[in-house]
Amino acid sequence: MISTLRHTSKHCLYSFSIISLFGGNSLDQVPNENSTVPKEETGWDRLKKMFTVDEFGNLTHEVRSIVQVGCMSVFVGALYGGIMSSKNAYLEFMRSNEATKFEGHLDAKKKLQHEVTTSFSKGALKWGWRLTLFSTTFVGISTLIQTYRDKSGISEYVVAGGLSGFLYKFNAGPRAWIVGGGLGSVLGLFCGVSTTLLLKLSGISMKEARYWQNHWQDARLEYGRKELQEYLHQENFAVISLHDDEIGERGKNIANLEDVKEVEANK
Repeated sequence: MISTLRHTSKHCLYSFSIISLFGGNSLDQVPNENSTVPKEETGWDRLKKMFTVDEFGNLTHEVRSIVQVGCMSVFVGALYGGIMSSKNAYLEFMRSNEATKFEGHLDAKKKLQHEVTTSFSKGALKWGWRLTLFSTTFVGISTLIQTYRDKSGISEYVVAGGLSGFLYKFNAGPRAWIVGGGLGSVLGLFCGVSTTLLLKLSGISMKEARYWQNHWQDARLEYGRKELQEYLHQENFAVISLHDDEIGERGKNIANLEDVKEVEANK
């Protein structure tokens, strides 16, 4: 009996030793599928997050910057193209109609106004979409690269400028592609160097600059909303005061108003 117990205890010790050597601790461990360890964010994750909206429907800082550049490009391009085209149309009209005999002074002004207005519209359309295409593409590509890399540098501006110039001259043929891409890269290099120097002198990063820009815009919108609320409150207060002056104590409850209606009906 004693020998049997000794033999059994030896086998148990050997078994525990083997289990401990070959990872026996894993038998007592349950795989934790719901780990709370934060997952490392990749570049694609940042790009997906860039195109999401918050619970209030607001766009991200990066997308808002691209939209603002596009809107500003439409305005600047249309204004520049319209002014230049209308100026050329005015000079051309005056030069080509020096010896033209009009029906009257008003007829000449009418035709001149027609030429200037038509040229302004054509120039605004021509330069508006071109400047918007180039600027939005440039800012969009550079922002996408910065978001993916999670840092700002000069290389993304060079790449964005080259691609923007290529797309701008896409319909003009291979030679124009090379020229447009080269000029765009040079412009991107200039913008990248200038932006990097400004950020280093100011001591902030591009992400911080976008954050404070949007923070300033949000503060301005909030100030405008408060001013509007105060104005509406004053208007409502003036209306209520006028109502109290006209109605007086009679308008404080519905019963008094019904009595007033009956009195006026009897009159």
